[in-house]
Amino acid sequence: MAKKNKKSNGSSNNMKKRDPPSSGHPFIAIRGYIAAFLKKNKRVLSFIAPYMFYIALFTGIYIFFQDRFEILSEITASVLSIIMSFMGVESYSSGQSVYMDGFSVMIIDECTGLYELLVYIGCVLAYPTTINKKMVGIFVGIPAMLLINMLRLVVLSFVGLFYPAFFGYMHYYLWQVTFIFLIVLLFLIWIEKVVKSKSI
Repeated sequence: MAKKNKKSNGSSNNMKKRDPPSSGHPFIAIRGYIAAFLKKNKRVLSFIAPYMFYIALFTGIYIFFQDRFEILSEITASVLSIIMSFMGVESYSSGQSVYMDGFSVMIIDECTGLYELLVYIGCVLAYPTTINKKMVGIFVGIPAMLLINMLRLVVLSFVGLFYPAFFGYMHYYLWQVTFIFLIVLLFLIWIEKVVKSKSI
């Protein structure tokens, strides 16, 4: 019995010797976890990676041509002034500023909806679908986003005129969250109505 136990122990030791010496290394385990995570979340990562690329690309283009985007602020200010005048508020624009009945706003880059538009376009381009469906998402999404942004500016202008104490809250909190929600909603509608459609 003693010899058999000894032989058994020896075979056990031999089996241990056959195991790769690096199998218990923490880096091997981490690499295994990462590989499993990537495999499990492959679809999500296939969207996130190109999305980050497009956002980085758009950010670089914006930084490089930032001065040329000033015209968007001036156009947005002019359109806002026209809409407010049409709605019975005495209003006029000068450059990036809009003056109306003792209340004025300056339309900076963040007020044009450009950033939100780039985020939406980045999402559409990154989503795994056909080029035709992406083009539909972009060409329908751009005017929709600009209309939403103009609605935001009109609402904020009326708040500033009649409820100035609430202007900061509406501008920095409520509409920021609302705009993000509308971007997500528009993106989901595009997926549901266009991406999943077999006719496009």
